[in-house]
Amino acid sequence: MLELTLCLVVIVLAGVQSVFGVGLLVFGTPTLLLLGGSFEEVLAYLLPCSIVISVLQVIDGGGFRLDPMRRRFLLFTAPLVLLGTVLILTVGVGLDIRLIVGAVLIFSGVIRLLGPARQALSRLVRRHLPGFLVLLGAVHGLSNLGGGVLTLIVGSVYDVKEEIRRQIAFCYGTMALVQLATLWVTSSPDASPWLWPLLPALAAVTYIAVGNRAFLAANQAGYQLALTTLIIFFGVALVVNG
Repeated sequence: MLELTLCLVVIVLAGVQSVFGVGLLVFGTPTLLLLGGSFEEVLAYLLPCSIVISVLQVIDGGGFRLDPMRRRFLLFTAPLVLLGTVLILTVGVGLDIRLIVGAVLIFSGVIRLLGPARQALSRLVRRHLPGFLVLLGAVHGLSNLGGGVLTLIVGSVYDVKEEIRRQIAFCYGTMALVQLATLWVTSSPDASPWLWPLLPALAAVTYIAVGNRAFLAANQAGYQLALTTLIIFFGVALVVNG
């Protein structure tokens, strides 16, 4: 894997994650795999970058207080992320559900563009939130494709952009921490000793210099439209790759 290309991928996707709370893993993983990196190597490079941005976003959003949404996430999602990651890294059991997840995200994104249908989707997610969080854990643990599902869930529960990014950042950061800890316990990825600290630093600089400023400049309506566009884009990318 070319070092310059890796740095550019991290910078671009760190900008996306700085605004929406997700991006590095869901787009970076398939990109770097296509460039010849192993799954363990890709996770070793991307997970620290994702964690750094998530921590900065949570701090900017008010800290690490465990509100009801976060408690439910830790109860219903985190254990399944751990189980799925262990299965992938130790047994090799994965789950190729790109077409299914992609189709669901496209359908949900289109619904979010329609006023009454969007309200119905929000009510459905809020009414069955534990079930959706269990599904999120299973999808992300076994396929690393949970970013789009997480965005859909949080975007349905909350309307204010600050709360949306704050909750996504906490959940995404927690999943990345679970995966990184599992990675180092179960395998020894061949990561460059100088790239491993450099890439998170680049992600942090991107967040401070560009990404967070773009987030603060966005209005609520524009942010919701951009979030919906991102969900649909997630879905299209998964369907095409599937």
